[in-house]
Amino acid sequence: MFGRTGLAVAAGLLTAGTCLAQSGATVVLNVDGVKGDKGQIFASLCDNPKGGFPGNCPKYQASVKTEAGRTTITFKNVPPGTYAPQVFHDENGNGRPEIPPEGYAYGNDVSWPATFDAASTRVSGDTTLKVTMQYMTAPGAARQGSKGAPAPAGVTRIDVREKGLYGELYIPEGGAARPAIILLGGSEGGLDTMSMMATSFAKNGYAALALAYWAEEGLPQTLTNIPLEYFDTAVSWLKARPDIDDKRGVGVIGWSRGSEAALLLGSRNKDVRAVVAIAPSGIVWDGINFSDFAKRYPAWTVDGKGLPSVATNQAYYRGPNAPMAPTFTMALPDANRRPETAIPVEKTNGPILLISGLNDNLWPASQLSDRVIARLQGARFRHSFEHLAYAGAGHVIFVGEPDGPMSKTSLAPNAMMGGTPEANRKAWEDNWPKALAFYDKALKGGR
Repeated sequence: MFGRTGLAVAAGLLTAGTCLAQSGATVVLNVDGVKGDKGQIFASLCDNPKGGFPGNCPKYQASVKTEAGRTTITFKNVPPGTYAPQVFHDENGNGRPEIPPEGYAYGNDVSWPATFDAASTRVSGDTTLKVTMQYMTAPGAARQGSKGAPAPAGVTRIDVREKGLYGELYIPEGGAARPAIILLGGSEGGLDTMSMMATSFAKNGYAALALAYWAEEGLPQTLTNIPLEYFDTAVSWLKARPDIDDKRGVGVIGWSRGSEAALLLGSRNKDVRAVVAIAPSGIVWDGINFSDFAKRYPAWTVDGKGLPSVATNQAYYRGPNAPMAPTFTMALPDANRRPETAIPVEKTNGPILLISGLNDNLWPASQLSDRVIARLQGARFRHSFEHLAYAGAGHVIFVGEPDGPMSKTSLAPNAMMGGTPEANRKAWEDNWPKALAFYDKALKGGR
């Protein structure tokens, strides 16, 4: 979903490990899982649920020298209230969060993208809190914790750990063969985000496979050199199951960097009959190696060879929690000069639905979607195609059910993702029934 984790921290952090305020409680924050003893641990207690979280919370800040394993930070004189901790490990001592490779954490150990409500705790007296650092460069560290959302009532969850695949399959109970959809996340890695979305589709009659393609055990640990044959295997595996109705093929939905995989899969596999691309790109971008941004890597391979890709222009990135869209926009001239980096979406054997927010700050998803539409129009694409673009909405443009499990972690102001909570929710309420109708027509014959 995203290329980097943003965590804004003001420059005026204290060095004594305590925060100055007028009166109140002592809040002790134990930061576990600290890697090594280099640099400092910076932390802040955010107290404004409408101020944008993660973000700059200058009122209650502190820093201490790093201690391996556990580092403790103490905030003095904290008034009663509700606070959401955010932490980063400044290993190189430059006073700026560079995530990755540096570590980060949020209150209650919530995953990114974090919200104030999910990360916050009520402080009414002396309080001890604990968070655990996350390092996206450590082997397996990009994995998110739960390995898949729990199955809702009436749905069975199956761990998929065969034929080299790593995923969670959600199937409605009842014995009937179900049409199948594969869900692909982005640069957040792991299964948590897309498995939450998968439960929404399963509740509406689909066998939904949330498929990890990096970060999990046995898979690449960076979003680099991902073989597209892996996704072909997933399609074949689903089609071979007796509980899957594949008469009309398999659907696929991809979010952010996962949209590249979804559109590429649709362009090369005739068993894919419907593609939804969320906050998408019709261009192949370089891979992401969180421990080595300086070196270029292909994101995707075919027969072991990297696909041609475009590098972002990092000269236009303004630091943690800042919009990343300019780094992509300013690289588009390179994409124009190299048509081989465009995804051949016109080869897709079924309809295509694109969903984007006009205020996407992570990358210019609407502009990239318009390029896909222009390509399809130019090729006189024989299937239906549509681009749903939402004013005021950002990168978190589709969450499955508007009030489902994914929406509970995503409705928050965020400078890196863009969009307003109000515009995001309005978009979710509009695009969820349209996405269901799109798949129903393509995979159920409109039933």
